Amino acid sequence: MITVIVLAALLLLTVLCVTSRIKNGTWVQKAMLAIDILVSTLVWGAFDITISSRCGLYLRQPQGPAFWRGLGRVLNALSKGHCETAILNDGLRAQAALKLLG
Repeated sequence: MITVIVLAALLLLTVLCVTSRIKNGTWVQKAMLAIDILVSTLVWGAFDITISSRCGLYLRQPQGPAFWRGLGRVLNALSKGHCETAILNDGLRAQAALKLLG
């Protein structure tokens, strides 16, 4: 069941990514981020890290899960430095949340 959710979400994210490139709209990017966080929450119970960041963290490891490293390579091929940028953006979102809470 989780595999189906992940695959469906990845397909949806791919469609939104293509749409975003065509439309250049920020609402598409926000929708992609929301879906990404939702899937991460459903699959890993982690709402604080996106799939792209997770892939980037696995790419930093010499031996990480092949699927996630492969997905990270695909994401980076579609958008140069995508996974590292996602890691930075997750950190910025966390800092902004801490600022609001503090």
